[in-house]
Amino acid sequence: MDAPRRSVFERYPRLTLLLVTGTALLLLDLGFTRAYSFLRPGFYREQSAFRVSHELYHHGFKPRVSVDNEYWGPLASSYRTNSLGFRDRAVREIPLEATGGRRRLVFIGDSFTEGIGVPYEKTFVGLVDDALAPRGIEVLNAGVASYTPILDYRRVKSLLEDAGLRFDDLVVFIDVGDILDETTYAFDGRERVVFKQHRWVAENRANWELGKPAWLASMGLSSFLRKNTLVASTLYEATLTALSRGPRRAAAWTTDASLFEAYGRAGLEKARHHMDLLADLLAARGIRLTVGVYPWPDQILMGDHPSRQETAWREWSAQHDAGFIDCFPTFMNAGDPKDVVRREFIGGDIHWNEAGHRRVADVVLAYFDADAVRPPK
Repeated sequence: MDAPRRSVFERYPRLTLLLVTGTALLLLDLGFTRAYSFLRPGFYREQSAFRVSHELYHHGFKPRVSVDNEYWGPLASSYRTNSLGFRDRAVREIPLEATGGRRRLVFIGDSFTEGIGVPYEKTFVGLVDDALAPRGIEVLNAGVASYTPILDYRRVKSLLEDAGLRFDDLVVFIDVGDILDETTYAFDGRERVVFKQHRWVAENRANWELGKPAWLASMGLSSFLRKNTLVASTLYEATLTALSRGPRRAAAWTTDASLFEAYGRAGLEKARHHMDLLADLLAARGIRLTVGVYPWPDQILMGDHPSRQETAWREWSAQHDAGFIDCFPTFMNAGDPKDVVRREFIGGDIHWNEAGHRRVADVVLAYFDADAVRPPK
């Protein structure tokens, strides 16, 4: 008589136990995450309450909005926008012209300037705002995530020509990642900024794949886990980070010759062109321009100093009689690179934490102490 056929569990007890346990934990994670997102509304919200599209400059902030929990990963911070659609310490009306003879200083840039993941008062713009207010200088923050020189130019042009805003100084912080982003935006025939979807998809996939093990990296899986799980998504991203090699693709144009040719040269040329347009726009109105640059963690860890990002914009600033704020040295000279990244950046992220913002604020304030806010030309 034939022996009874053994079950799968009997034949492969360890593997079966592992699969059953893993499935049970995943289902528990999915259920817990669904409950957590219900109790913490907005944690996995796909659309922000105040981030909106715009027909001229692609995207920006809705004016006069108050949000208590805007999430960046696990971090939550309050957001207030003023009547101009700028991030601010409170919902308030901003007159088109500064009152009481005060000088008005506007910052613009991407998510670093916006201060994503950090309360306004702890961002470098908020800290500069506090420090310069007693000197009779009003500070406004026009920074929005994913802004690049083309968007900076179009946003400022709209503020000046459409809104009628008056200000004396503009500081444009140009991000390392702006050079890749510049290749994904363009003007249409009416000088509206449009998104080049096909180019963005191709670049985003190339960014995702660079340095990651092909057998593990999956954009679809990552997106699903990020939206539906807490534990599994954290473990997956941590595993990818641990197994990834080299700098992020969007940052590597400063050191990698092949990537500079792939997108860096064209992106830098576009960024310079749009900054040329911005410089001309400001010069015609007697508004002083200053350019600021800073490293990603990638540049810090690679010891990329002086970086192509620094030299390109230092030269551009000199050619256009613009001020220049270089934040590379302060990060590069702050000690062991790994310790600097751990201390001053959000864990697993490229953005500054409160300590990083404090460092940048110190550099910005030192610049204004040394150079002062000079009167318009």
